[in-house]
Amino acid sequence: MTRKPTLLDVADLAGVSTATVSNVINDTKYVGDEVKRKIHEAIETLNYIPNNLAKSLRVKESKLIGLMISDISNPFFPPVVRGIEDVLARNGFNVLLCDTDTDPVKERNYLKVLLGRRIDGLIVSLAGAEYSHFQDLDIPVVFFNRIPETGSYNTVQTANVEGAFLATTHLLSHDYKRIAIVAGPQHLSVGRERLVGYREALEKSGSAYDPDLVKVSPFNSDGGYSAMKELMEQDKKPDAVFTCNNVLTLGAFRFLRESGFKIPSQIALVGYDDPDWTTLVDPPLTVIRQQSFEMGLETGGLILDCLKKKESKGARKIVMSLELGIRKSCGCNVGQK
Repeated sequence: MTRKPTLLDVADLAGVSTATVSNVINDTKYVGDEVKRKIHEAIETLNYIPNNLAKSLRVKESKLIGLMISDISNPFFPPVVRGIEDVLARNGFNVLLCDTDTDPVKERNYLKVLLGRRIDGLIVSLAGAEYSHFQDLDIPVVFFNRIPETGSYNTVQTANVEGAFLATTHLLSHDYKRIAIVAGPQHLSVGRERLVGYREALEKSGSAYDPDLVKVSPFNSDGGYSAMKELMEQDKKPDAVFTCNNVLTLGAFRFLRESGFKIPSQIALVGYDDPDWTTLVDPPLTVIRQQSFEMGLETGGLILDCLKKKESKGARKIVMSLELGIRKSCGCNVGQK
């Protein structure tokens, strides 16, 4: 095996002391521009990689942030991750990304791995309902999207109740009488809150809540497909449906298409999230738009604030606004927006 270059190799090639090389790498003392140039050229020539773990042990800072998300295949997450990385990179931090695949066991195992890497902070979208393993950590923790029930943590989330209320109210404004919902798992905050918003909209309008029109499904395409199938096989079919995330919407839309149901003349559809495909189908879908990238920026900014303020002064709660993107699947006769 080829020997890895060392700090001494860089110093010898640049014609300086190892202390000078260390000062340039760690930016600890002033070094003239010409000497800096020689050192950087030597680093590039040798492909020298500084030992950041050793540095972190000395300065008690690794410049690493752990990031655990529940499903990287969900189109909601990539722009959030990009926003988080943008903020952290600008501030000299790197991200260690872990996909828990909505598996609490994986989540616990990844937590051990990340803590072993001496991360400075942790960002989490929960895999499940349990969060006790995040208690008593000696690093800042920020939860986003899927958050704990308790209010004792720093959190960033969308106004889920408001979004579901907005979607359901819009369908009610079209005078649909049997509005169904394909809701997410009720042990997750996003699943619970969106069902609450749906029920509040029905209550405010004086419409009856019918449990036959409520299907709770895992947040995946197959779940959306199965839930939509169950709804449309009932004797009393819904005339509109609100699906509570983008993969549920995809599954529901796929069933309706394969089964020959016409949207919106036979059943109207409003989804949650706005991935690119929602504008490409016919009819284009009316959706609740989240600010995914902006959520990432806020989440990254919040973990940085926590790192700067070593002593916590209470948990911060950031709630992102959203909007209704009106297209044709709800029954509105408008062009694609």
